[in-house]
Amino acid sequence: MLNTSLIDVATGERAYNIVTALSPPVEEAEGPPEIPEHASSSSHNVSSSSASFLKKSAPALSPEDLKGERRQTTITDAFGDILANISWNGRRPDITIANEKVGALTDLFGSSTVRFMPKILAIPTRFDTEYVWTATPDSLTLFDYDTETVKGSFHQNAIRIPSGSKTPKPKLSSPSKFRLTSPSTHFLSARSPSSRASPHSIPEEAVHDTKSPECAKSTFIPTHLPGLGSCYLEFTPHPLAQDIEIILSFLMMEILRRGRFSLTPYTFERPKLWQFKEARDLFMRRLRRNTI
Repeated sequence: MLNTSLIDVATGERAYNIVTALSPPVEEAEGPPEIPEHASSSSHNVSSSSASFLKKSAPALSPEDLKGERRQTTITDAFGDILANISWNGRRPDITIANEKVGALTDLFGSSTVRFMPKILAIPTRFDTEYVWTATPDSLTLFDYDTETVKGSFHQNAIRIPSGSKTPKPKLSSPSKFRLTSPSTHFLSARSPSSRASPHSIPEEAVHDTKSPECAKSTFIPTHLPGLGSCYLEFTPHPLAQDIEIILSFLMMEILRRGRFSLTPYTFERPKLWQFKEARDLFMRRLRRNTI
């Protein structure tokens, strides 16, 4: 997810590169809030808007946190121009978009408070007070409360079947896979490295132009198996936000969603092992559910 390429599915051209690499070690210092790996979903988490999820540290530190490893995530466009940077201290992100120093997650989402509901995590966007990221254990959407319409959807581990509809919709995918769609822009797809790829190569992904008939309306069939199919993020561009901010917010929200609902946490390294662990965790959850 943080080491991949996004390819325009319509043209086959690479639209974005996302590369994460270790940074030289420096002295430990106080940093922005961590992205929690796991967050309890018990009833005491259901609170008023004064509760701060984005500022909460993970109850259990990962090996990455204990080692205090620093990483740098860089997102570039097809011409190699840098669009965004994330400096990681453990799991604490410090974000820069274009020439704007955004800061921590609280700054990216424009809020340090989150209203908890039993099975929903809702976090506002900073560019529109009516746009809210809504996450559940099985979904991630961007919702516009002003028009009461969904402006973005995440389809995880799904197979996309293009249809003949004339209504354009943008998407994103990856063979672990991630895809992005945006009705007036394009479809993006992210793929895991193939077995033939160099150990240092970047997995390529696909982005489709939403104006293309091929990227019109699509049907998504979930496989329910990590690593099988692609992951698609469908979104409508916003006049007050760059596409890269929406894409970056999606990446952060997906990591937060995994922490909030005790799903397999995202790891920076060894994506194949991460997918295997996610599949194992999913199997164990279903087994426990069926034996109770």
